[in-house]
Amino acid sequence: MVRKRMFGQVMEKGDNPAFFKILRKEDLSSEIMRGIPRNFIKSTSEEDLSANIVLKVSWRSSWTIRISRNLCFYYMEKKGWDKFLSDNDLGNNEYLTFTHKGHMCFSVDIYQIDGMELLRPRKSAPTVAFSSVRNKRDQRENMFEYPSSESSYLGPKTAESTGRRQTEKSKKKKMKVEIICDDSEDDTLVPEFTITIKKSYLIFLGIPKKFEKLHMPKETTMFKIYDPERETSWDVMYKFTNNKQSRFCAGWIRLAKDLGLVIGDVCTFKLVKPTEMLVTVTRREINL
Repeated sequence: MVRKRMFGQVMEKGDNPAFFKILRKEDLSSEIMRGIPRNFIKSTSEEDLSANIVLKVSWRSSWTIRISRNLCFYYMEKKGWDKFLSDNDLGNNEYLTFTHKGHMCFSVDIYQIDGMELLRPRKSAPTVAFSSVRNKRDQRENMFEYPSSESSYLGPKTAESTGRRQTEKSKKKKMKVEIICDDSEDDTLVPEFTITIKKSYLIFLGIPKKFEKLHMPKETTMFKIYDPERETSWDVMYKFTNNKQSRFCAGWIRLAKDLGLVIGDVCTFKLVKPTEMLVTVTRREINL
């Protein structure tokens, strides 16, 4: 089975589901790149998705990465994904296949830009806590060592981190527009704003001033806006104006029509790249 996905394609290798990613320098750490295809998620239990993902390469090094979820899809957390890329010196248009071996453990095959498979580390092998205490015989006999329920449990946040996040949340409540910055310690949050559709927004969409000032380009730019639910995207012009509210204009009417937006719908926009967004729509409630 092969279906187009923003994260690559879902495949089958033998009896095991698999998917692939092509690593682009300009897009290495975005949530889109770290995403797990929805077709794969549909066949995965909630218990597995609440644990970690383990990536294991052919020379038996492995990386354990936490799984997170936004409003649209599951993805690997940035800190663990970036370490996997850094330890393997990846980011030059390599082609990676991820074959599921069970319990969110994946065999990762890496193909270089010339088509040759990478069979040994480009750098000296990283220290891997997941398998470092195993001897070589155990590693040969068990390529995948599934984490126990105890070790995979993420556990409660510490009082210090909880207090810090609560303080941050209280500050955000004072803002007229909900904006989440991605410079937090959690590394999973991206800038976003939520807006309720009114009549004029079916023709153009004004960007909230605070969000525009913090995150949007200072020039007229073409944006690509994705809808993960429908697996489609639109090219929309962002018109920057210095003294007035900047807006999405050319291409926006088509987007609004395709999404079936009506007055009262609530749209949330996540800025996953400098000129790319995800949009999710919450339909207005109709009282009969």
